[in-house]
Amino acid sequence: MDDRGGGKLRFFDCNMRLGRAGVVRPEHILDAAGLLGEMDYAGLDSALVYHAFSQEWDAGGGNAKLLEEIGDCGRFYPCFVPLPHATHEMPSLAEFGADLKRRHGAARLYPKAHSYSLQDWCAGEMLDVLEALRLPVLIELAQTDWDELAGVLAAHPRLPVIVLATSYRVNRYLYPLWEKFDNLYLETATFQIMRGIEDVCRRFGPQRLVFGTGLPLLDAGGPLAQVTYAELPVAHKRMIAGETLAELLGLEHWGGAA
Repeated sequence: MDDRGGGKLRFFDCNMRLGRAGVVRPEHILDAAGLLGEMDYAGLDSALVYHAFSQEWDAGGGNAKLLEEIGDCGRFYPCFVPLPHATHEMPSLAEFGADLKRRHGAARLYPKAHSYSLQDWCAGEMLDVLEALRLPVLIELAQTDWDELAGVLAAHPRLPVIVLATSYRVNRYLYPLWEKFDNLYLETATFQIMRGIEDVCRRFGPQRLVFGTGLPLLDAGGPLAQVTYAELPVAHKRMIAGETLAELLGLEHWGGAA
C-alpha cells in the first residue's frame, strides 16, 4: 500500500481471528480462504492469527485447529493460547514454547475468560518460559488491568507484551509505563487519540507500536488509514506497519518495504 509520500508499506497484522465463535454475525469471515481474500483486498501482507476455539472453548484444541486450518500458508503465523501449568490441561510449557518459537508465533492470554491470575503464584511458570524464549505475549485490555500489567512487565522485563483493544485516554496509563518499561508494546487499531501515534513516536519512538486490525470482528480500513496517513517519516511507518512485529517474531528477512 502506498503511503502519503509515495513509498510502499507492507502490513503485518498482529490481531486477526480465525474460526467460528459462539456468536457469529453475517459479515464475519470464518475460514482461512476468506481471511486471505480480505487481506488481499485491504493490502495486508501477513497476519498473526488466533483461533476462536482457543478463546471460547478449549485452548489446546483451538491451537491444534488453528494449525489445521492455516495449513502451510506462508502469510499466516500462529498465535497460540496457553494456560498455566498447574491443571495439566496442555502439553508441557517447554514443549509449547519450543514449538511456538519454531513457528515464529506468539501467545495470546485470556486470564479473565479462562479463570486464572497473571500473578506469579499462578502464571509465573508460564510467563517464565515465554520470557526465556522472547515469545511475544498479546493481551486485550479487558482481560487485565493496568496494575496487573505493570506487575507482569516488572517481573518479566524481557517478555514482549503487546496490549490490544484499548480506547480513549489510555496514554495517561501508557506513558508512565513506557517511562519505566522497554517491553511494552501497543496495537494501533483502537488507540483512538488525536495524533496519538505521532505523539508516541515523538516521545518514545515508533518501535513501541505494532499494527493490528481485529479482523474479522473489526474492519481494516480505519487501522490502515491511521498508519498510512500519519504525519511520520516513511521509515517510522514501516516499523509500525510490520517491521517491529516481524522482529519480535524472529523473522529477520521479512522486511517492511515492498
